[in-house]
Amino acid sequence: MRNRIAAFGFLALALTFAPPVKAQHTASLTWTASSDAVANPTLGYNVYRLAGACPTSGTAGFTKLNTATVTTTSFTDSTISLGNACYYVTATLNGAESVPSNTASTVILPGAPTLLKITGTT
Repeated sequence: MRNRIAAFGFLALALTFAPPVKAQHTASLTWTASSDAVANPTLGYNVYRLAGACPTSGTAGFTKLNTATVTTTSFTDSTISLGNACYYVTATLNGAESVPSNTASTVILPGAPTLLKITGTT
């Protein structure tokens, strides 16, 4: 933080300017349970993300996001950055993974500027 002091006659003002706060972006994912979930209550899911547009085929370059098996059919990615991202999910049971789900893509846009002011006209 930066402090500024302004003096106007006998009145002094201390102003504190806080640096902008980094925006926290998230992507909330949901999917339909595996058809094997009812018969296998310990079945879970792994979530993968690729920074960039979804490829036309394959899963090269994707990174697994969860450290523990996801036990529900939803996941919130709180580590996503600005730009394009692509996701897929696999079902997992006893260390074996299914083939990947379909891919889903998103674009995280930068926040809009705020407090626009007119500072002069001619």
